[in-house]
Amino acid sequence: MSEPRERLILVVDDSPPTCLYLKRLLERKGYRVLTAGDGATGARMAMEHLPDLILLDKEMPGMHGFDVSRILRKHQDTSGIPILMISSESGTEEKIRGLDMGADDFIAKGISGEELYSKINAFLRIKDLQDRLRRESDKLNQIFRYLHEPVAICGPDDRLLLASQVFLSLLRMPREVTQFKTMTEILTTLEIEPQVIESLRAGSHEDVRLLISLDDRITHLKCRTARINLGEDNTALAYIFRDITREVESEQMKADFHSMIAHDLRSPMSVIQGYVSLMASGKTGVVNATQSEFLDSVNRKISEMTSLLNDFLDINKIDAGFVNLKCDDMNLGELMAGVVADLTPMAESSDISIEVDLPSAPLLVHADSLRVTQILRNLLSNAIKYNVEGGWIRLSLSVCQDRARVEIKDGGIGMSEDELRVLFQPYTRGSTQRRIKGVGLGVVIVKKLVESHGGAVTVTSSPGRGSCFVFTLPLAAVEAVPEPETEAPALPPVLPAGVH
Repeated sequence: MSEPRERLILVVDDSPPTCLYLKRLLERKGYRVLTAGDGATGARMAMEHLPDLILLDKEMPGMHGFDVSRILRKHQDTSGIPILMISSESGTEEKIRGLDMGADDFIAKGISGEELYSKINAFLRIKDLQDRLRRESDKLNQIFRYLHEPVAICGPDDRLLLASQVFLSLLRMPREVTQFKTMTEILTTLEIEPQVIESLRAGSHEDVRLLISLDDRITHLKCRTARINLGEDNTALAYIFRDITREVESEQMKADFHSMIAHDLRSPMSVIQGYVSLMASGKTGVVNATQSEFLDSVNRKISEMTSLLNDFLDINKIDAGFVNLKCDDMNLGELMAGVVADLTPMAESSDISIEVDLPSAPLLVHADSLRVTQILRNLLSNAIKYNVEGGWIRLSLSVCQDRARVEIKDGGIGMSEDELRVLFQPYTRGSTQRRIKGVGLGVVIVKKLVESHGGAVTVTSSPGRGSCFVFTLPLAAVEAVPEPETEAPALPPVLPAGVH
């Protein structure tokens, strides 16, 4: 506690002898003392001088001590000043009334000097602690307000406790409005979907992308939430936002640029491939065996370059958030059978057998058929490329809860733990995969496309024991339809010869 000489005590009593007695008594202990002879003067002096403690007489003409206490408690600057009410009565009801009006304690008019000192010291120690907490709180509020990130803290009732100025500026919200708003109301006003709001309120450690419209301008945000323990089973929720509008616009420009480059490169390659095919057909003159071999090699390299350009274009569009899915209900088993039929010649060239396990009844999913075909072709072609001579591949389709589950397992070269760690990172390739050319975008595209459908991809693998990729897709909504009188037996999907 501070030294007494730094302390100011206000004595409010209509008895001049009492005021004089208390003034001399306290000044001998080093306190500075002001006196007031009535309640109105005492209230005014308290607001002007902001004393550290007030000794207030309960019974005074004009403004009663209870009224003075109630007024001071309502005023922001004086609400934290300890008030010791002086009374000649000892009735419980009067004491309760005084405490309800804002007094901190009662003292008798005949109190001894030592007891008065001890009470004053006790309440000044409490005030010191309160002042220190208030200063720390004010300091924290100032720091929080001027954070360079849009951050808001909400209490258990979802109402805003703290908000940085950047957050308020981002959402065009005056600070005065925040005390009347919950975060749910704010996000709902911004037309954020209810399920996204619920996800954030539950605590989201991963960034959630939000698209909002402010002043007729589209703003892209990332948001995550974190629980803050306030003690005594009381928690708050921190919302951390990040404005990524410029990043998204930059990604859009980059995607457009890559699209232009890919288009400009593919066009001349198509012309070259057309002329090479024309020469290989012999329509431009007789082609000997060596020339034919060279032309076939050129054709293959052009196809590889086209495939790489397509992958490069896809990954940039996906990263920029511009995956245009055209989802519809489709038979996933039929689609799988078609992809297997297309890639069977590739497998047979390395004596690799493909085994397919499909359900007897059609399994409908809600997805983009072209993108799902791309997912299956990437995973199946990888299973063929990274297999062994005379190896095997097994594909299966099943239902797991509300998802279709596709498993592609092979007995190929497998991957180490180090390779699995970087598998879904673009432009990386494990050591055992170096014999296969490419830039390692296939499985990255697979993961992003599956997740854009609301599914997930997992992989297990070990060196020399093959790999197992599993991905899920949402099932189509089932509608009740009347059963036909006669029903033709379901036919299994048509598979190429040699595929089981």
